[in-house]
Amino acid sequence: MKNTIDIDIRIDPARVDPKVIIETNRMTPDIDKIMHAIENSVDSGFPMITAYDGETIVLLSQREIMRVFIESRKLVIQTDRGCFTARKSLAEIELSLNPNRFLRISRSEIINLNKVASFDFSLSGTIQVHFDDGAFTWVARRYVRSIQQTLGLM
Repeated sequence: MKNTIDIDIRIDPARVDPKVIIETNRMTPDIDKIMHAIENSVDSGFPMITAYDGETIVLLSQREIMRVFIESRKLVIQTDRGCFTARKSLAEIELSLNPNRFLRISRSEIINLNKVASFDFSLSGTIQVHFDDGAFTWVARRYVRSIQQTLGLM
């Protein structure tokens, strides 16, 4: 990558939220840094999430969280780095999360839409969520309609 970046800004009165497109021939550490800088500037109003790895406190950026779920009565935060626990309720964590990025899919699980690879609607009445890393989960039946609305399918 050169030391300069070609930046175009297009004003579109019809666009409500800004959209950033990065055109490149391959993913590089510099592109990743640019992406982090843009996301961090936009997500600055949303705090880091405090989690635990055993007794060690870990601060998680909302960008790295794949999903938050309850397992064996413990709150688990799954990231690309692994799973961590939290000492808050799912509702308390949900209040801290960016509502444009995170979506509740059941009474016990919230997912990061930016980590979702696809939604599988092939099974009647339910939705399977596939993540970028190959993991998957299911949307509870009572949340199917709200997921469809969020995805603009209704």
